[in-house]
Amino acid sequence: MKGQSSQVPHQQEMNPLGEREKQIRFYGESVDPEEEISRPRCYPRPVQYLLDFKIRTAWQMLNGDTTAACKGEEKTLVVCCGSGMESEMMARTGRHVIALDLSFDAVLRARERARRYGLRWDLVVGDAENLPFRPGAVDFAFVHDGLHHLRDAYRGVREMARVARRAVVIAEPADAALTRLAIKLGISGKYEEAGNYVYRLRKGKLIEVFRDCGLRRWRFRRNLIYYQPWTFRAYRWCDSPPLFWLFRAGFHLANLLLGRWGNSLRAVAWKSETPDEVGSPPSGSP
Repeated sequence: MKGQSSQVPHQQEMNPLGEREKQIRFYGESVDPEEEISRPRCYPRPVQYLLDFKIRTAWQMLNGDTTAACKGEEKTLVVCCGSGMESEMMARTGRHVIALDLSFDAVLRARERARRYGLRWDLVVGDAENLPFRPGAVDFAFVHDGLHHLRDAYRGVREMARVARRAVVIAEPADAALTRLAIKLGISGKYEEAGNYVYRLRKGKLIEVFRDCGLRRWRFRRNLIYYQPWTFRAYRWCDSPPLFWLFRAGFHLANLLLGRWGNSLRAVAWKSETPDEVGSPPSGSP
């Protein structure tokens, strides 16, 4: 496909072909199953807020009317679903959710999450770079912090655009100046614990991919959002009011000043010139 080969600016830094197997092994053996199934409930309240904000605002970009009811027949494919956190958020809005992940162990945890919390979604073990669906098989394709695991993040975007009939919704790390500074300071890294290179997406490249895939309209949003396990102890101090209220106020003030250069990118792209009503955005707070 046009432009696809140019999407690997850091190919020399990426892991060898065995990185998928390393990721599968990592998410099967090196994570806490209970944490994966229950998160974000087990996270500090500020981290829950940041996750909710990131995902909710991505869906609000589709449709600003947050009171519209979602039609249950709308099919939403959650790509790189992990243990089902985002699938739960989608399912609670009434959508028909199809959750896909490369890791069989992660899919089993997503099944347990659905059973535990009384929800339903379809589960598929599959490759985000080669989605096992026909073109236009779902209404929406959604990903949150999943494309950056892939060897070819923009191929994942192309696959989402291929299988989505109406729109794609993306919430991923941005290739931002603040992120590059954080990497130099050791606050962020180029690689994750699983061993995969962290792909941070660029707005210009996404527009190129959207155009190549026949998408007709798009929106972008950037914010400064940061949380890592090592920060959780500090965030715990803000679990209760009034510190939580101060945290929220500080978060929005920081983004008013620095958000346009932030590390968190949201992108929405439609296959039609005029986006139609898509219902309420999901909420991540249980």
